[in-house]
Amino acid sequence: MSIADRLTAIRQRITTAAQSAGRDPSFVQLVAVSKTFPIESVHEAYAAGHRLFGENRVQEALDKIAAFNPPDIRWHLLGHLQSNKAKKAAPAFAMIQSVDSADLLQRLDRAAEEAGASPELLIQIDLAGEATKFGVRPEEAPAIFEAAGNCHSARV
Repeated sequence: MSIADRLTAIRQRITTAAQSAGRDPSFVQLVAVSKTFPIESVHEAYAAGHRLFGENRVQEALDKIAAFNPPDIRWHLLGHLQSNKAKKAAPAFAMIQSVDSADLLQRLDRAAEEAGASPELLIQIDLAGEATKFGVRPEEAPAIFEAAGNCHSARV
C-alpha cells in the first residue's frame, strides 16, 4: 500500500470517528510522524496532499527541513526538547509540542524573536507522575503560563 493510499484510509477513519462523536472532521489535524523515514517518504506524502509533519529529533528534522521545505508545509517538534537545542528549534518548527519548563519557554521565545519566527508552543504536563515521562508537574504549570504572558514571539 502506498503512502497516498494509507493517508486516504487514515483520513476516512478520522472522518468516520469525528462524525460519530458529533465533531466536524475539518477540525482534526493529522500529523504524519516522519521520524526515521527518508525524505522521499515526506515527498510522497506531500505529493498526496499532506502538509503537516512531525519529528522528534531536532537534527534529523533540520536536515529534512533543509532538503524540503515548501512554504505550505508545517513541521512540528514532538517529544522532549533539551533546552540547549531551543535556539535551533524555535525558528525551524511551526509548533513545538513539548515545553516542560519556564526556562525552556523563555529560551524558545528569545530564539524565535532573534530569528523573526513565531512558533506555537504546547505545554507538556505530566499527569501520570512517572519518572520515565517528561512534562511539568501539574502544580508547576501555573509558573509556565505566567511566563507565557511575557513572550514576545512564541505563542502558547
